[in-house]
Amino acid sequence: MHIYTVHELPGAPLDGAGLVLVKEGFSFPAFVFSWIWLLWHRLWIALGLWLALTALVSLAADFFYGAVVAAICSLALQLVLGFEANDIRRWTLARRGYRLAGITGGATVEEAERLFFGKWDRPLDAARLTPADTPVWPRRVSATGVRPEIFGLFPDAGPKREA
Repeated sequence: MHIYTVHELPGAPLDGAGLVLVKEGFSFPAFVFSWIWLLWHRLWIALGLWLALTALVSLAADFFYGAVVAAICSLALQLVLGFEANDIRRWTLARRGYRLAGITGGATVEEAERLFFGKWDRPLDAARLTPADTPVWPRRVSATGVRPEIFGLFPDAGPKREA
């Protein structure tokens, strides 16, 4: 079972589109595919720092100690990124305006989402979805510029007939 933190973007639609789940713990994809993983998650600042740090450490270790030490240092940097990748992702989400909405768990991301939304007690802000002063079905204006007073397939209401 994995633990996930749930981050919410204020002002996003209330259908859950503004929620992001980030796994706690080691990120194996970030360990193996370091800069590709950073690109995939659009962590631009972290990507720039990662490229600069790995280039600096690799060149310095190779220049002073040789290729074997440079490889060991690169592996150590990959491990550090694997352990810190999800925290870097949380930091970037916080910079983009997301806030922590909760913590959930599950064997998969889908199960964690189901458990989170099953316990989510936030009321839906119906006033934000449909303002009270606007009708649910706005009236249409006909080609003549006259607003019809009837809803349906009839051309106009006309006088009421008795049968």
